[in-house]
Amino acid sequence: MIYVLDHKSRDVRVGLHCEVEGLCFLATITSVHTGKRDRGALIRCAYELQHYLTLAQDVAIEAVQMLCPPSLTGQEHWSLEELVQIICYRGIETDEGAVVYKTSMGTYKLGDLDLRRRKTRQIWYSERRLRAHIPRVSNRVFSLNEPHLYAAVP
Repeated sequence: MIYVLDHKSRDVRVGLHCEVEGLCFLATITSVHTGKRDRGALIRCAYELQHYLTLAQDVAIEAVQMLCPPSLTGQEHWSLEELVQIICYRGIETDEGAVVYKTSMGTYKLGDLDLRRRKTRQIWYSERRLRAHIPRVSNRVFSLNEPHLYAAVP
């Protein structure tokens, strides 16, 4: 069962499948209210992952994996890899940039910046940051009879 939040109406829609295009992240989460460990959050990009780690409420984030398309890995099939680190690089003498994704199975660079040149860097995600995540509890009241999203970002 997949729960999707409609951003306009703020309603939760229930579906049996979803389609994913391109790189995304899967966070394994545990509800702080029920203790259920059978939940996951699908996160579309590295920027949203930062946002999610900062603002998610009512869940403990247990692990983050990167869902890698064949166009990224060079393999024939999609792969699900443990995420180790995301680093954003910006050129000092140029407007070019790059994002480097380190996983348990490889390192992937997206962007045109030549990493041998002078650059600045910002770590967007690391295992240390994940371990430092402290679950925040909201004051929302959940009805177990209705579908709802844990950690729906306010």
